[in-house]
Amino acid sequence: MVIDSFVDCIPCVLGMADKLADKYIETKEEKFEFMMDVLKTISTIEYDRTAPYLTARVMRLLKEKTGIEDLYEEEKKKFNSEILNLFDDFSSYVDNADDSIKTALKLSMAGNIIDSGIIDDISVDLVKKVIGKAMEDKFDEKLYLKFVNDLKTKKELLYLGDNTGEVVFDMLFIKTIKKYYPDLKIVFVTRGTHILNDITKEDAYNLGIDKFAEIIDNGADLPGTDLKEVSDSFKERFNASNFIISKGQGNFESLPGTGKNIYYLFLCKCELLQKQLNKGKLESVFINENQLNILRRSNDESINFIS
Repeated sequence: MVIDSFVDCIPCVLGMADKLADKYIETKEEKFEFMMDVLKTISTIEYDRTAPYLTARVMRLLKEKTGIEDLYEEEKKKFNSEILNLFDDFSSYVDNADDSIKTALKLSMAGNIIDSGIIDDISVDLVKKVIGKAMEDKFDEKLYLKFVNDLKTKKELLYLGDNTGEVVFDMLFIKTIKKYYPDLKIVFVTRGTHILNDITKEDAYNLGIDKFAEIIDNGADLPGTDLKEVSDSFKERFNASNFIISKGQGNFESLPGTGKNIYYLFLCKCELLQKQLNKGKLESVFINENQLNILRRSNDESINFIS
């Protein structure tokens, strides 16, 4: 089961396709052909598919049309570089905090603002502003205690990455976890290939995440973790895991209902999720799969699922 968001996500995906077509397609005639192909493709997608799958199908068309494999290469390099330049400052901030794990967790959530697929005008100043807000957002202390207990008692953590730039905060979070729980094995998961500004295996190695975690990819070209699309080898690792961190909206849009011990960390960036989760724009979300199951069984229909 996944969150029922596919239909409501169509306008946003069309808007993204329109902006990218303006950037990469030279003539109106070619853009018209591309947008017609996008509409035809969307019309064939089954109702029970995820929003990340919809995005991937559209991006495949644009890659084929332009011959460009990495459509966000410029943005990815820019934000990895800019945020990496701040790594030492944020690392000191975490080290000097009263609770380094909690602080690194909140920074990781705030880093989810670096999402070129949704937000156009991202800057370091915006990132810093969101970090300040994330530090003050409501925080589930009871869930945090459960999370810390898992850090203490589990043998392996599967960490599902999301965006470049953001991943620098993930690396800091992973580094901090390893500092306090050195016996916990951490496996960091990237996308299988280039999609939007999402992290790839190559990006993760270039940043140095391999100093703190094993790096694998999920074998798919989606901006999420759709278990219908991932590789068999990743699915085997996922199914065997009993402790998972899921970063970003795309992973959240494709994983709920699996019944796994998943901690979702992201910012609420779209109106649909703001309504479903009763959150404000860019408000931090720290929630466990079990809590989603409770919401699903409640009568307020805050979270809608499809099988």
